[in-house]
Amino acid sequence: MRNWKRWGISSLIATVMLCGVSHAYAESPLPKAGTWEVGLRTGYIWGLRKHAEMIPVNLRFGYTLFKGQWWVVPAGVLELSAEPFASVIHSIRPRNSGSVELGLGLPVLTYYFDTGTRLAPYFEGGSGLLYTDLRGYGLGGHFSFTEYFGLGASYFLTDNLALNAMWRYRHISNANLYDHNTGLDSGVVLAGFSYFLP
Repeated sequence: MRNWKRWGISSLIATVMLCGVSHAYAESPLPKAGTWEVGLRTGYIWGLRKHAEMIPVNLRFGYTLFKGQWWVVPAGVLELSAEPFASVIHSIRPRNSGSVELGLGLPVLTYYFDTGTRLAPYFEGGSGLLYTDLRGYGLGGHFSFTEYFGLGASYFLTDNLALNAMWRYRHISNANLYDHNTGLDSGVVLAGFSYFLP
């Protein structure tokens, strides 16, 4: 079942990328410096070494900091975002317990590359705070920190509206606030939309 879900998300990302390559843009659809973004993403989280599966819902509030020029960095834009999120824990290893995680990713830095088309691949990284009632994974307590990085692509339907899909590697641990700090590493796939305020 998990392989089917991963295959579905991979197919979505490939489709978005193929669509974007074929439509050249006269002017870059990427947001200009000073543009605000609001967005919504959902997807699937799975433990990489320990069995834990979750369904996340991420809100996104971003601000475009600057537009990069090709002679300094690859042409594109840098965005600073905050991501409040909630995840429903729907499958865990026997004898463990947990039902929800709540958190805030802040800061999240995203760099969108300007390809001259409607497609904008990006990479991002971030950190944040996390509350979880997931027990039995050596997390120590309810409060943890999260760090992640990933790759994705946005496809601009208009100058203000984009669909996006991405993959992340995520690590959560408590930075030795508790006696136990084994941590939990996860793969994350997310898809959704972003609206850039005019």
